[in-house]
Order: sequence, then structure tokens, then C-alpha cells
Amino acid sequence: MSFEELYDKYFSRIYNYILYRVSSPDMADDIVSRVFEKILDKYDDFDPAKADIQIWLFTIARNTLMDHYRRQKIRGNFSTSGMEDLLQSPDSVEKTVEIKDLGDRVLKAMEKLSEKERDIIALKFTGEMTNRAIAQSTGLSESNIGVILFRAMKNLKGLLGPEAI
Repeated sequence: MSFEELYDKYFSRIYNYILYRVSSPDMADDIVSRVFEKILDKYDDFDPAKADIQIWLFTIARNTLMDHYRRQKIRGNFSTSGMEDLLQSPDSVEKTVEIKDLGDRVLKAMEKLSEKERDIIALKFTGEMTNRAIAQSTGLSESNIGVILFRAMKNLKGLLGPEAI
């Protein structure tokens, strides 16, 4: 696969993962640019016998994000900017308000989860990775990933209440 094909195939997934973890689309753009610069620099060194391409890419993305947090000396958080577009519904004003309210409640509930839980949820749902791929990327076992996801989702359900599900 050429770099251009790799970029076309994985850009949106990596962008969504980064956007989910940072405070603004502009910051996400900067970090994703650094991710793809690193990928391009290391592309010729990639060995498919050592790791799946998706795992390699998300490991670079995750490490770049952690480097960003270290440089900024901030704790990772969830961005609400840019989410409004995702939460909009053309059906009606009432439906739009309900969806936005639920989205705000989910984001606030997510902030109560641990950094590890948020990172794994981001990899799972915005990065569209399997538990096995997340395990390989994070160095945790596949069963541990499953347990963390199960508990995190259970915690979210408890924080949001049964009416939100």
C-alpha cells in the first residue's frame, strides 16, 4: 500500500480519535499533521511481520498525543467544540435540543472516567479498532481491554441513568 492509499484509508479514523481527545479542531489538525509526518518518516521502516498496519498507525497516533500532553503539561480531555455539528438533527428544533443535551451529558459523564478508560473508548469507537488491536497498541491484554470497556460503559450507563440509554 502506498503512503497516499494509507493516508486516504486511515486519515479520518486517526483524525476522529485525536479530535475526541483534544480541546479543539485546530489542535487536532496540528497533532494529526505531526502523526502523518512521523508515519511518512518511518514508512519505509514499517515491517508488516512485526505488526498490523492499523496497530502501527494508532500506536504512532497515541504516542504523538501523549507527547503533546507531556509538552503542554495538561491532562487529556474531551472536546466539545465541533461536536455540535455531529449532534445536530434536521428533524426538529426539539429533537436537536434533546440530542445536544444528551451529547453534553455524555461528554460530562466521560470526564468522570479515568484517562485509561477514555483512551480505550476513543480507540474503540472513534478509531474503530478491535479489542485485539487496542491490546496490541496499548500493551494490555485483550481480556483486560474487554473488562475496561465493560466497566467503563457500565459506569457511563450509571452516570447517565436508564432514560438516556
